[in-house]
Amino acid sequence: RNKLQPGHLLGNRFVIRVSNIGCGAAEAEARLAAIVQAIHSQGLPNFFGPQRFGFDGGNVRQGLALLLGERTQRDRWLRRFLISSYQSYLCNRYLARRLEIGAFDHLLPGDVAKKYATGGMFNVEDVAQEQPRYAQHEISFTAPLYGPKMWEAQAEAAALEAQVLAESPVTLAHLTAARVEGTRRLGRLLAGDLCVRILDAPPDGTGPSVVVEFQLPKGAFATTVMRELMKVDLAALPALADEEDT
Repeated sequence: RNKLQPGHLLGNRFVIRVSNIGCGAAEAEARLAAIVQAIHSQGLPNFFGPQRFGFDGGNVRQGLALLLGERTQRDRWLRRFLISSYQSYLCNRYLARRLEIGAFDHLLPGDVAKKYATGGMFNVEDVAQEQPRYAQHEISFTAPLYGPKMWEAQAEAAALEAQVLAESPVTLAHLTAARVEGTRRLGRLLAGDLCVRILDAPPDGTGPSVVVEFQLPKGAFATTVMRELMKVDLAALPALADEEDT
């Protein structure tokens, strides 16, 4: 009678058990305690998970080919999905770039910021004024899902977003021609309720295991959290042959 519709989902709660962790319970507990503390205090980048990109980045390559007009796709849903996979790829590139330049733990002038509580967005004009709100987890920068109707960043943030897009074969004209509107994505995930428990090794000798519990808003990927906890590059960006040298 009241079927779940797109937009109804607020978030997801995860309980994940990891076995064969490769170390003893005491060592695992010490390592994970430090990582969990860092996530609680700093948050983590809101990467799209690898499942978004398909096997070996196949969805990304197909999306790129569609945007460049090198292939066609009659199925409208599949066409949108593949193109959005390429948008997601560029978004991950942007987040990775912020990490590379040390700009994840602070706002940039001109960032499009988003309020966690209400979802309201605004351009950051005074970093000194807004940075305390960022540190207190009231707001986050947002990352670009490129398109002509995307809320534009300004100043230094706009230059960084333009740089990431310029490294791609895709231009704003390609996105416009493909009728891709564009939007913003929360750049920093908070996982304040993240909880990790160590389970003792069973008698069969398989070693201890880890149980991880956390909640994420809609659109966020559990693999992003697990990547940080396990230090396994689950969210590695797929390599594109024509972008390997960029």
